[in-house]
Amino acid sequence: MDKKNAGVTTIVVVCVMAIIMVLSLGLFLTASVLMKTAGKTAAAEQSRILAVSLSEEIEKQMTGSGSVYESRLEEDSARAENFYSISLWHYIKQNISDGSWSYYEEPGEPVHSRENAVRTFQMDSSGIAGEIAATVISLYWTPDETGRKPGQLVIKTTVTVKEQTCTITDVYSLKTLGENGYESWKWEHVDKR
Repeated sequence: MDKKNAGVTTIVVVCVMAIIMVLSLGLFLTASVLMKTAGKTAAAEQSRILAVSLSEEIEKQMTGSGSVYESRLEEDSARAENFYSISLWHYIKQNISDGSWSYYEEPGEPVHSRENAVRTFQMDSSGIAGEIAATVISLYWTPDETGRKPGQLVIKTTVTVKEQTCTITDVYSLKTLGENGYESWKWEHVDKR
């Protein structure tokens, strides 16, 4: 009788071990899925925070008190202070004023197509802590009613972290004042999406 029970006991022990192993693998799979989801959520949040921060810094540069000039001399001296780099504000004004940057028009001619009108800059991510895959700034402008000056400027800030991307779109409106032969440009933030 003991020999018959010994075989049954072995089968019961093997079945109990199999059930425990299946439950352990189920817990391992669940933990793995939760970790992956948590990693994606953290990366999405990090990309959103970085995109918003960069967007706010660009907004400060475009609309801050240091980007409104009363005369050509004041504008040129501000540009000369940053001899080795040009600010985004100065880059935009210079390229629009000298005619080297065409405006964007959706169903327009080839000159005003997306390929010719949208300027894209990819920031160098070397030396940045974390796992930032890409930081891209795209900008284009649309003309005002006269068609000679910018009416709106659109800046899209895109940050990618671990395959999670966030894009912030800022829209600026241009106000111009003309005194003593100088046209002063002032960008006003209109919309953030």
